Amino acid sequence: MSSFSDIQLPQSAPLSALRQLAAFTFAAMISATANYLGTQSGINFFDWWQLKCDNGRQVWHFSPPQEYQHVEFDTAEGRELIAEMIKAYVFDKSKNPNSQDKVFRNKYANTKTHKPENAEDALKKGWEYFAKLQEDDGHWAGDYGGPMFLLPGLIIVAHITQTEIPALHKALMVQYMLNHQNNDGGWGLHLEGKSTMFGTCLQYVSLRILGAADNVALENARTWIQQNGGATGIPPWGKFYLSCLNVYEWQGCNSLLPELWLLPKSLPIHPSNYWCHARMVYLPMSYCFAVKLKAPETSLTYELRKELYTQDYHKIDWQKARDTCAEADKYHPVHSAFNVLNFFSNGYEKIASASLRNKAADYAYEYIQAEDLQTDYINIGPVNKVMNMLCVWHREGNKSIAFKKHRERLFDYLWVAEDGMKMQGYNGSQFWDTAFAVLAMKEVGVEKSFANNYRQAIEYTRKQQIAEEPYQWNKFFRHTSKGGFPFSTQVHGWPITDCTAEGVKILLNELPDSPTANEIQNISNPIDLL
Repeated sequence: MSSFSDIQLPQSAPLSALRQLAAFTFAAMISATANYLGTQSGINFFDWWQLKCDNGRQVWHFSPPQEYQHVEFDTAEGRELIAEMIKAYVFDKSKNPNSQDKVFRNKYANTKTHKPENAEDALKKGWEYFAKLQEDDGHWAGDYGGPMFLLPGLIIVAHITQTEIPALHKALMVQYMLNHQNNDGGWGLHLEGKSTMFGTCLQYVSLRILGAADNVALENARTWIQQNGGATGIPPWGKFYLSCLNVYEWQGCNSLLPELWLLPKSLPIHPSNYWCHARMVYLPMSYCFAVKLKAPETSLTYELRKELYTQDYHKIDWQKARDTCAEADKYHPVHSAFNVLNFFSNGYEKIASASLRNKAADYAYEYIQAEDLQTDYINIGPVNKVMNMLCVWHREGNKSIAFKKHRERLFDYLWVAEDGMKMQGYNGSQFWDTAFAVLAMKEVGVEKSFANNYRQAIEYTRKQQIAEEPYQWNKFFRHTSKGGFPFSTQVHGWPITDCTAEGVKILLNELPDSPTANEIQNISNPIDLL
């Protein structure tokens, strides 16, 4: 890493507005990370989690000191140690519900600093600290959490597929959800949101699955659910998850009409015309609806059926429940066109052809397989990632190679911060953050002073350019990808237009006076994509 003693900032003109903004932003960042917690019983538990990166892939590993490596966490000693560790992750969301990435930045918590004398001095301090946070593979990592409905999807699917979540991960997941419980006992759509039936039911079910103690927090959550009408009022995505878990009935869901995949692609309602994220979530949902996927009944199933509803589970009018939505979850009136679509699609369910339904399920699964291969089982995002995994379990079992690859990739989405373990909204924002850092270094003129950091970052961004078109991209409604840049990693493989634009800027900045044919092609491909 470079030192600020070597920095020579441009002196020919006053700091630009952008440079002043950068200066004060970095000064604020230094201030925000000055006071660190994580210490209990003289042990800094933040030190026990280490982020390991490989060409952008981010996976957190538990790495305790040598004297604790013998501990088995299913023993009394292990449980006691977990309980002590969890105390370090108690988080007060009332001050600011967003974490400051204190676990990730823990190793630099005691960095000596001084109050900057002016904007230029603050800029120097900021870059010196920021340089320390760069990963060895060249990118900058960080927390990309926030939505509260992501982690429950992982927990529910892991439960259904009998995928074991490590004990330490479980403990931090439980603490994360408890940390972000609202004062009224519920949870919102995201960590700053008001309580909703969607957020509250999913967190409550997840805590029960993970074996959280039946304490005041769970009691308050049950009370909130009951007082707000019960789980029949959960919105459609919640109805889907609970149906798969077998604590809600599929007949209480509006038809997902899997046969849409079999319609002519020229029709506007064909799923190929949907926005990519909507399409890739509808895909596994339509498969699960087609096969009416249900988890086996257990004692927990019966308990949740009692706890989530305001009446006897077997007396619920499921047809009425299809359109029931809790007041807390209503953001906009349902459009009449949607009601018409539901009327006809639900009517079709009464006469649906078994052969057509099976054909639609087969097509959906073939498409799921293609998405898995195109993204190396990362998938476009966290929602379809766990849903695809669920479909693979149903079709091929949890001993299959495809399922094992899905299981390995779950950890790419997990992030540890001072508020616990969360599921991120993507497998990270690696390219996006690093591209902005590279362009900022160029803008403020520190790329020579931090030549090593700059070179590593440039190398990382270049490696993330998508070199080839994805597997069967034409068959499965993908636009061209070759030459584009992703939000996270090249392996993820979905190009993003604004990320690609930033990538082009970087390539143009680094283009030599006499570029090779390959260097020109690397620029022309993303421009053609845009």
